[in-house]
Amino acid sequence: MGLVSSAVTVAALLGLVRPDPAGAATVRVGSGANLTQIARTYGTSVRALVALNDIADPNMVLVGTMLQVPPASTAGSVPAGASGSTSIVVSPGDTLWSIAIRYGTTVSALTVANGIVDPSHVTIGRHLTVPAAGSIGASAGGSGSSSVTGQGSGLPAALLGHPGRLALIPLFHQWADAYGVPRSLLEATCWWESGWQMGVVSSTGAVGVGQLEPSTVRTLRVILGDQTLSSTSTSDNIEMASAYLHQLLAQTGGNEALALAGYYQGLASVHHRGMMSSTVQYVHGILSYLPSFS
Repeated sequence: MGLVSSAVTVAALLGLVRPDPAGAATVRVGSGANLTQIARTYGTSVRALVALNDIADPNMVLVGTMLQVPPASTAGSVPAGASGSTSIVVSPGDTLWSIAIRYGTTVSALTVANGIVDPSHVTIGRHLTVPAAGSIGASAGGSGSSSVTGQGSGLPAALLGHPGRLALIPLFHQWADAYGVPRSLLEATCWWESGWQMGVVSSTGAVGVGQLEPSTVRTLRVILGDQTLSSTSTSDNIEMASAYLHQLLAQTGGNEALALAGYYQGLASVHHRGMMSSTVQYVHGILSYLPSFS
């Protein structure tokens, strides 16, 4: 749903280039970008970027430089020596998404570990338990096996009764990991949008699992450099939904609630007039589903 707001500006800033099939990505350093920003956006670390690209001075990266970004699952973003759960204090500007990226975990794992009811609101100064990286798979699906059995039993009952829809889980994991988007966020968004059904078409022409508007598809084809992407292809549809969420998260500093509002209403409209009542319902509905997914 929604329109890609300021798509060219975001693409220029972050240098978004479609990931290769293995999950790695190449980014072009845009004006105003730095290694910290790129690392947070793609779920990796500055150290990993420096090592992979043989960067001599991490504080000086020229605009236009092409950087290789390792897949999030191999980025090593968990601090060395962290063998168990870590206790942290929420700082100004922190969101569950940014904390999850920083410590190599997931939003859903944080919500489960800390009994968080509203993932979009975390109080500054609150102490949080961050699960060890090795325990993510047990608590929230993690980044390991993408089999249906690894998903746990917390999935919506309406989904468990449809093996054909459950078979989409590996695609959700593939494209969420490729674009550095929390798996639970992609899955919950698409569940709310379509119930994971490709045959759903809205009155405005939004298509498929991710309910992609025709204008959104056209813009994402340009950004991702692939005019063959089709909203009627299940894999392409999920890929574009993930790429769109990635872009919105980048624009909102990792704020999942605002990113979802942008997915539904259009981010420019949200900034201009605030969230509509239907948008608020949409956002809260999806956020409430996050613990049910990976």
